[in-house]
Amino acid sequence: GDSGRVKLTVVQDALAQLMKTQYPLEELLRSPLPEGVDAQQLEVYLSDQDFQTILEMKRDEYASLPSWKQIDLKKSKGLLC
Repeated sequence: GDSGRVKLTVVQDALAQLMKTQYPLEELLRSPLPEGVDAQQLEVYLSDQDFQTILEMKRDEYASLPSWKQIDLKKSKGLLC
């Protein structure tokens, strides 16, 4: 009876965790990082609001920067391991 439902819930929870695309800054600065998070691109996991607050610009402005500037900015904000 219930064991099938329990297994389904565990699988759904695991999938939801793996498909999660946004994390609070505190989780991204914690070690170990959440499963599936790319340590070189922590900024992509921030909500738009957190992104703007931390990096002090919108995503499209950030994307238009040369990669060395993006790296310097991430280092200065503690978003690069």
